[in-house]
Amino acid sequence: MSDNGFSFPTPPARNKVPLTANSTVTDRSTQGKGQAKPLPKVSTEAHEERQEIRPGKVPYQIGYSQMDWMSLLRKKPDMTGQGGTGFRRDITLGEVGRHNKEEDAWIVINKKVYNLTPYMKFHPGGVDIMRKVFGKDGTKYFNKYHPWVNVDALMQNCWIGILDPNAETK
Repeated sequence: MSDNGFSFPTPPARNKVPLTANSTVTDRSTQGKGQAKPLPKVSTEAHEERQEIRPGKVPYQIGYSQMDWMSLLRKKPDMTGQGGTGFRRDITLGEVGRHNKEEDAWIVINKKVYNLTPYMKFHPGGVDIMRKVFGKDGTKYFNKYHPWVNVDALMQNCWIGILDPNAETK
């Protein structure tokens, strides 16, 4: 088959400037309203502390990001604090209530009991915000502030058991 001298045009080579972490990003929302202001540079160092913190957020300590938590889940299959005794179906709210300190904190979410202690430093909102649910049913708070989070996947290795449906509630 003959192409009769036809060929697809090739675009001219352009010198592209790569977008890097050291680039200056400009806020164009002020365009036409005066000079555009450059936005502050953000560090790309994995464990460098952030200079500016958004309101309501707590800076992570080195080694306590959500990615670090996911890595820890793969390394430590049992973080229940129960010494490998197995899954329990007889937990009462009274027993959960006795685990209400930072060094020993349990929480109930959707009738499932989790040992919150290993996760505390990984929580993006910090430990202080979680104190109000130590030893309590935190389902309402969890669903209000984290409806998109899959608690079963996030806390799988901290799952102690379920509340006893026949137990008296306090």
